Amino acid sequence: MPEKPPENSKLSLLKRQIKCGMLPQAYLFYGNDEKAKDEAVHLLSIHFLGENYAHSPDFFKIEEDPITIEEVRLLKMKSSQSSVSGKKNVFLIKNIENLSREASPAMLKLLEEPSISSIIIATTKNKSFLLGTIKSRFSSFRFWTPEPELEKSGDELETKLIKSLARAEIAVRKNPNSGNILKFEKTLGIYKIINDPTINKRLLGEYLNLIS
Repeated sequence: MPEKPPENSKLSLLKRQIKCGMLPQAYLFYGNDEKAKDEAVHLLSIHFLGENYAHSPDFFKIEEDPITIEEVRLLKMKSSQSSVSGKKNVFLIKNIENLSREASPAMLKLLEEPSISSIIIATTKNKSFLLGTIKSRFSSFRFWTPEPELEKSGDELETKLIKSLARAEIAVRKNPNSGNILKFEKTLGIYKIINDPTINKRLLGEYLNLIS
């Protein structure tokens, strides 16, 4: 009989938190392991709302691109209300890096004033794409799986992109003027399309050089 693969250590930690009832008000699940991130979301949602959480009136999911200020304001309003049928309201924000410029301050306020009747779960592939003021409000869990093809090919463009994003984020933190914010948004825009097989990577690299 084949051996059962070892459980992701972060999932094990999450299960222990659930068992002990020591849960923060906001989670950020990041990394390239989409399956593990989905499982983590599943574990928390079941704990608060049961097996049919996706159909619960207390489950709210956002996955738009961009995520608008109206959607974040709706979550803020819902967070002040008690859950209808579960233990808490569960807010799932997929790909939180898609927050619009206008929505970011509203999201920060939601995180700064957490409601005891709600829990926020956000996901992203790379938390470097979030402003530091926002990601610092989350309890972050990294879910990562090796990608041999990427490692073998040594994707220089992706490596350069991650470094450029980090620099752009630091610049926004130090001086949040329109120029720095625009550069961050343009660099983030490249990330969103970098894995599109129809995109010319050479031209994408040249554009990254132009805005960096």
